[in-house]
Amino acid sequence: MEVVSQNSNKQIPGNNKILVIGDALIDHQYWIDRMPNPGEDTVILSTSKNVGGSAANTAIGLAYLGAPTKFYGTIGRDLDGDLILGQMQVVGVDVSGIQFGEVTGFTITMIDQSSERTMFSFRGASSNALSMDAALLESIKTSRVLLTSGYQLLYPDQAAVVLSVAERVQAQGNLVALDPSPLIGDVPENIRARMLGLTDILLPNLRELAILTGEEDPSAALEKAPHLSKCVAVKLGHKGAWMSIRKGFQFSNGQMLAEDLCFQVPAIQVQAVDTTGAGDAFNAGFLASFLRNEAPENWLKSGNSLAGEVVQHRGAVSMFCSPSQSPAA
Repeated sequence: MEVVSQNSNKQIPGNNKILVIGDALIDHQYWIDRMPNPGEDTVILSTSKNVGGSAANTAIGLAYLGAPTKFYGTIGRDLDGDLILGQMQVVGVDVSGIQFGEVTGFTITMIDQSSERTMFSFRGASSNALSMDAALLESIKTSRVLLTSGYQLLYPDQAAVVLSVAERVQAQGNLVALDPSPLIGDVPENIRARMLGLTDILLPNLRELAILTGEEDPSAALEKAPHLSKCVAVKLGHKGAWMSIRKGFQFSNGQMLAEDLCFQVPAIQVQAVDTTGAGDAFNAGFLASFLRNEAPENWLKSGNSLAGEVVQHRGAVSMFCSPSQSPAA
């Protein structure tokens, strides 16, 4: 198939901009020996504070890889909001579309010695619906791909804006990518069906795929995956990634796929330190490769490669922009 170059060093064309809409939060990570039982105490061994939120993590990864990336989300006019703006700008994310609410959201993550994570989230300003202003309308016109998250579909006001943006993107002949998120099962069925109908590239992990297909058995879920979207790339953790693409799928250069494709690429074997943000990094690597017009197999390889690098660092974006870390006293 001679549709695209396989040169992973190829520059992303300037008109292949990506618009990312989603959460920008602060991640507070705490490493501990074990989670205490109710009423008990435990010692925090070390801490890290960094930018988080699935969409923000992916936007930072995309910019790091050279993709022209504009981020839309809502943060507070506070110190945490300033940290988000600063770290995004360091790697080149266009933050001019960020809107403001009352308090920047955050996630508290407890990580024990077995690397098991327990998370507590407060979305804060990120739960506010975006204003469909002139700047956002212009960004829709100038973006080749929209990437958004299932988290944006949980609240009716937010969902209405995201669905409207996706419809406008598709009406212009451009592409919509969706990371379903772990809470996709909580999205009302009518909203979920409408969003899937607008989605060209679906980026679930295996658990999210099970929710979307209604199949707990991985083989059965993968068999049904091609019916969900024109391109479905499933993150399989240490097993790598699997993808199906249907005939007629549109590449970033506008060319159409002439045949159905389906294949799996193994993960890169590394010693993982922290798996936070691995899926978000996969999304960034995958979409950057797609925007470079590389061969489809390289989309998975690029996603696996960036995810493999990220898990060797503490924090979802610490390899892209410096985190604030401290050992316990």
